[in-house]
Amino acid sequence: MQMLLTSPDSVLVSGGAHPAIVKVLADFAAAGNPVALLSNHTEPVWFKQAFAGTAVQFLRSPGRQDGGVVSHNAKRFNLQNHDVLVLASKLDDIQMAKNGHAVVIGAGWSNNKYVADLGIRAANPTELAQVIGLTAGWQGQWWYQGNTPGYSVHVLADLSQMGKGIDQQVFAGKIKQTVKNGGVHLNALLAVTARSMLFMGVGAVPDLLWGVYPSSSSDNSDNETLSDFTHRLRTTASRVRNAERGQPLFIRHTPSAKRSSGSFSGDRRDPTGQVTTIHLNPFYASKLRGKNVVVVDDCTTYGVSFGVAAAFLRKAGAASVTGIALGKFGNQLGAYQIELKANPFAPVQASDFIGAFSPFPGTTNVGSQAALTTLLT
Repeated sequence: MQMLLTSPDSVLVSGGAHPAIVKVLADFAAAGNPVALLSNHTEPVWFKQAFAGTAVQFLRSPGRQDGGVVSHNAKRFNLQNHDVLVLASKLDDIQMAKNGHAVVIGAGWSNNKYVADLGIRAANPTELAQVIGLTAGWQGQWWYQGNTPGYSVHVLADLSQMGKGIDQQVFAGKIKQTVKNGGVHLNALLAVTARSMLFMGVGAVPDLLWGVYPSSSSDNSDNETLSDFTHRLRTTASRVRNAERGQPLFIRHTPSAKRSSGSFSGDRRDPTGQVTTIHLNPFYASKLRGKNVVVVDDCTTYGVSFGVAAAFLRKAGAASVTGIALGKFGNQLGAYQIELKANPFAPVQASDFIGAFSPFPGTTNVGSQAALTTLLT
């Protein structure tokens, strides 16, 4: 079960209740999901006629922007806040969702500038219904999660079980195509990832800063596919404003060997090739101390990226580091304890760090494994 909350304005198009939007909300309610229109004001005169014979309710909720109404109604139905979807057409809706730690979906038919900035936007009622349908079965738990001194790792799906023939490059290609194509599949992928992040409480974490681990040949433009996905995700899962578009968190100063390539002949667990080819963007030199940093990567096998990212960020004074991967291959994820002896905002030599590797202590949740392939194009 999920809950959908919105405002009367989200149903209106050209001053009247739009039949297709009304139908989406009514169908979702008919499937057993609580649906309500909330407002600081009294019930609009058109509500009873528009939603006659449906289970959609109107709730007057003064001060709903503080998000308390999300928690209150979720508890009524034995749901968690991350089970609540908020269809937003104006700033009040967005504030209700963000303060209530719910998943916010922008109403694409709204001209509100704040809605236009949201990562998830349903372009029309049909797309709204599709996003709701694709995400309905996602319970929010991570397939894999674990903690090691200095950082944690959370993974959305087990790629080892997604069918024969898929490998890291194939999966990365599917992610790239999904983000490029946009539309309902991207919105659904963002929604399930946001639900999982809200499940772990990211919406309530202070001093957040988001970043992307750079590809092996990144041009540092912050225009990579995963960068766009991450910037969209942060607008959905948190209120953070201190992640700067156009300023990548990491700089890839030298191309590194592509470890997912079949031609790679080195030790895939050795972090040297990563430590010596990246550094933190000097733009963040005074912005990382005390921050809780989320680092996003498309997929992981040995965990080198997250271990290296954590080493640079902790050296720069980050309070915590959380690695988020959309997928994980195999059971070889490693925990890296890397100590940098040099400036993390400049290139590091192989002699400037020491490190140790051990198996990563984590748990899997088989029940949460969803058919992620249905969300990818």
